[in-house]
Amino acid sequence: MNWIFLSLLAPLFWALSNFVDKYILDKYTKGIFDFVFFSTITSCIFFAAIFLFVGMPELSVYSLIPIATGMILIYSYGFYGKALKQGDTSSLVILFKLIPVIITILAFVFLGQTLSPNELFGFVIVLAGATIISFEKTKGVFIKGLGMILIAILMWSVMTLFIDYGLTKMFFWNYLMLDELGSALAGLTLFIIPTVRRQVIEGIKTASIRKYIWFSWNNVLDFFGQMVIKKALVIAPSAGLVTVIMQVQSFYAIIIGALLTFLIPNIIKEDISAPMLIKKCIGATIMFSGVYILLM
Repeated sequence: MNWIFLSLLAPLFWALSNFVDKYILDKYTKGIFDFVFFSTITSCIFFAAIFLFVGMPELSVYSLIPIATGMILIYSYGFYGKALKQGDTSSLVILFKLIPVIITILAFVFLGQTLSPNELFGFVIVLAGATIISFEKTKGVFIKGLGMILIAILMWSVMTLFIDYGLTKMFFWNYLMLDELGSALAGLTLFIIPTVRRQVIEGIKTASIRKYIWFSWNNVLDFFGQMVIKKALVIAPSAGLVTVIMQVQSFYAIIIGALLTFLIPNIIKEDISAPMLIKKCIGATIMFSGVYILLM
């Protein structure tokens, strides 16, 4: 299958998942911690399935890396979920383009990698696009959820660096299994703090079949996205090309947000006025250009 098609398909799964997250948060959860815990349920199933498929890997000190990244991912959902409850999903998704910028900065600061003039130029362009997206009409006022999504983006960037390193130390399926184990363990840690535990237990007691179905469906969307993009990385001529094409997720989010607001405004409602849509498209295009310069 063509790697370009796969690189375009994975972000579509993730963009759809972003809006399912928004719907679940507004409709089915008792709070952020309930949302975070239910996001770990399928991790237990995936861990068990992969364990049956590949068996228990040989454990070493490097085994802590995938377990840690799995836990970081789940904890990041708390900030991500809070951001979705506060702001427009499509605007927040556009800011995901900051991830490659932050990863490159972290690699420069902590790993000693050099920065080329093109990378610095790309940083400036991406930040310019992020600035356009981040400000509301009222001068000096940031979009709702900006602080929370920036924390989540920072966590995802750190996690990506660890994943990149960890995959050099073990087989892919072993890493994926331990990563899912880390996600499952993160859910169990939510029972340590009494206030968090009460919300999680309340969420379990009041959960309907639909809640389980929506969370399961959403995790399947994310899983498909992960599998498709990894296949694209295997057959593509370069990882940079795949990463650049993946940035279409922002445009998917803008289109999906507008369609859902038009078709089911009682469920998903975003600002789809012409000035706002133009601002989102301009910001996303500028950031896309910056990421292209940064990675290519």
